[in-house]
Amino acid sequence: MKQTTKVTLLSLLVFPGVGHLVLKKYFVALAFIASFTYPLLGLVKEIHNKTQQVIDSIIRGEIPIEVSAIRRALIEQGALENPNLAMIGYLLLFIWIIAAFDAYRIANKNVNSLTEQS
Repeated sequence: MKQTTKVTLLSLLVFPGVGHLVLKKYFVALAFIASFTYPLLGLVKEIHNKTQQVIDSIIRGEIPIEVSAIRRALIEQGALENPNLAMIGYLLLFIWIIAAFDAYRIANKNVNSLTEQS
């Protein structure tokens, strides 16, 4: 497998920045991993907090155990159909795509410089 394909797939399918680790670009890898992990953890924490409130309401008997009632409660809490959470999701997708593209770019540049030297 070509190195360009390998690092691009690692960045796309495993985690942003993993392709940079293979390329031994540790600072860039750390930057992508950190810039992706911090908003991801924030997103997970926010969704967890909102869903936990709904779960507590279900346990207390305030919300019936019906899909429509639970969905309505999740929407009211902001766990579903929340523009802020959607924006964080788009930011994560953007970082992921940029990381894969950058890994491909660096690997392609390395391949081109090696062929020119030969």
